[in-house]
Amino acid sequence: MRLFFILVLLVFNASAATKDYVQKEAYEGCNGIKDPDKKTYCQAMDTNKAEFCNRIGNNDLQNKCLAKVNNDAKYCKRISDDRKKKSCEQYIR
Repeated sequence: MRLFFILVLLVFNASAATKDYVQKEAYEGCNGIKDPDKKTYCQAMDTNKAEFCNRIGNNDLQNKCLAKVNNDAKYCKRISDDRKKKSCEQYIR
């Protein structure tokens, strides 16, 4: 009886582990992001195209995006938040 109980637990544990694995495989990429600016930023990073950056409404995020896509620190200098500006400049260097 104990052996049967242990086997049942192993089967349930294995099926639970498999279920989690399947959920991780169903990652939607940028399409899973709800915020439209962050979604567009993600698409710009995936495609490495500045045309996506120009669609972003948040100026700081748009400049960060343009800096990364164009690999140019001049866009970092346009960011208003000092912490984000320094982070952007360090990324480009």
